[in-house]
Amino acid sequence: MPEFISSPPFLIIAAIFAVFLIIGILKHAFRFVIWVAVIFVILLGLGIVKQAELVQWFKSLREMVG
Repeated sequence: MPEFISSPPFLIIAAIFAVFLIIGILKHAFRFVIWVAVIFVILLGLGIVKQAELVQWFKSLREMVG
C-alpha cells in the first residue's frame, strides 16, 4: 500500500483533486462573503444597525481572529 500512495500517478490525481477542492471552497466562501455584505447593507438601509456598531463588531472580530 505505501508504494501505491507514493506512486506518481496517485500523487498527480491527489494534487488535481486538492486543487478542485480548494477552488470549490473559495467559490463558496466568496458567495458567503457576498451574502453577509448584502445582509449588512439591508440592515443599514432599514436602520436596524448603526454604522458605529458595525465598525465595533469588525474590530472585535479582527481581535478574535488575529
